[in-house]
Amino acid sequence: MNENQEKTTHFGYKTVAENDKASMVADVFHSVAAKYDVMNDLMSFGIHRLWKRQTIASSGVRKGHHVLDLAGGTGDLTAKFSQLVGETGQVVLGDINSSMLKVGREKLQNQGLVGNIDYVQMNAEALPFPDNS
Repeated sequence: MNENQEKTTHFGYKTVAENDKASMVADVFHSVAAKYDVMNDLMSFGIHRLWKRQTIASSGVRKGHHVLDLAGGTGDLTAKFSQLVGETGQVVLGDINSSMLKVGREKLQNQGLVGNIDYVQMNAEALPFPDNS
């Protein structure tokens, strides 16, 4: 590849410019955020619920812990982690997509989960936290 040629990658069945892929992925998640939970159930035949239960069971999270739910989408894991860490713990629901975070915040607040959850729009490749925190 010469220096004038742009790097490409795959997006679905298309080849796209590597620099364009992130915004294309973001557009997909903005468009499905309100229906994401239903789509997850349908596309995984509900199996994602078992995966999430296994993740929680394997996590070792207890009262007082601090948890980062990275790429947490609409907050399914955050909801359970919030209950596990209790009032003395803290959970950060982080996602790169503002629409997913908005849906997650509304869903968790409607479940009465407030007080120990923070919502942060973030890129997993550049976390806004100090190292080892």
